[in-house]
Amino acid sequence: MYNYNDNELLYLIREKHDDALDIMFLKYSPLIKTRISKFRIQKDYEDFYQEGLIALNIAISRYIDLYDKTFNKYFDLILQRKFIQILKKETNNFYNVVYFDELNFIHEEKEKYTSNKTYQIGMLSDFEKHIFKFYSEYNLKAGEIANKLNIDVRRVYNALNRIKKKIRDQQHL
Repeated sequence: MYNYNDNELLYLIREKHDDALDIMFLKYSPLIKTRISKFRIQKDYEDFYQEGLIALNIAISRYIDLYDKTFNKYFDLILQRKFIQILKKETNNFYNVVYFDELNFIHEEKEKYTSNKTYQIGMLSDFEKHIFKFYSEYNLKAGEIANKLNIDVRRVYNALNRIKKKIRDQQHL
């Protein structure tokens, strides 16, 4: 691959060199894939990748080298905002999308817990025990637990994350 820096590639793109645009897409493809994995997007992976390429094209057309930001940081910011915007449109509750894998982990651990009782729930705070009971015994989702307890859904997700961490720590003992 050619060894151009971002400013050289941007100049060549603005001078209508199509090869420079292809190089730029190849150069930033790993960053797009990394952001997709950081947002834990598994469903619609290709759609998000295409949205990432569109965000790259927008960043190329709008970037001005007058500020103290590199093109890499500028594009990364646009990309993250684009993904957040898409995820918020997909669901009214952004947390359901972000914490999906973590909730599956807790559900799997709940199955282990209820099947062989190897975990000590004494390691949990009273609030976490309460949340864990709603989640494991009554099979309620985080939004339902929040409504039942009349608390913000973020508190429920934070408690579930702490429970998950404590369960993992318990496993490593």
